[in-house]
Amino acid sequence: MRILEILQANSDLPLSDVAKQCGLSSPSAISKRVRKLRELGLIKKNISVLDYKALGYTFLTVTLVKGKYGKDYTRRLAQKLSNISNAVMLLEILGDIDFILVTMNRSQDDYKSTLSYIMSLDEIERSDTRVVINIDKFFDFSGIKLIRRDLTAHKAIDR
Repeated sequence: MRILEILQANSDLPLSDVAKQCGLSSPSAISKRVRKLRELGLIKKNISVLDYKALGYTFLTVTLVKGKYGKDYTRRLAQKLSNISNAVMLLEILGDIDFILVTMNRSQDDYKSTLSYIMSLDEIERSDTRVVINIDKFFDFSGIKLIRRDLTAHKAIDR
């Protein structure tokens, strides 16, 4: 659990530093445990968190999408929406709306081409877009405090 907490806060930390914070003297012991965490699927991948604003992606949108009901419509629609190049998140939800699509765009015109694509999809009944005017918190999973019982299904970690 301690290894996960440390890597959650900073996945670039050298294994020797992780070992020290865990009270171990061997980075290889940490390496072995991290490898096991990956094998168990508890660590999916390490990514760099980019500053999209600094890269010119200043037009953030949230689009609510309702699909046309039919056999496997959400699976087909999810596949098409996931392929949108500037989509950073696609959530399938329950209720009147089927999906929430979040896109990062350089401009309003960039989003217009995305919206044109969305509107061209036969599987969509309607969509409703919101433009984000301020980002107060963005994909910060480091605040989630892990506790031992979170991993009861993964007893192999302790071995």
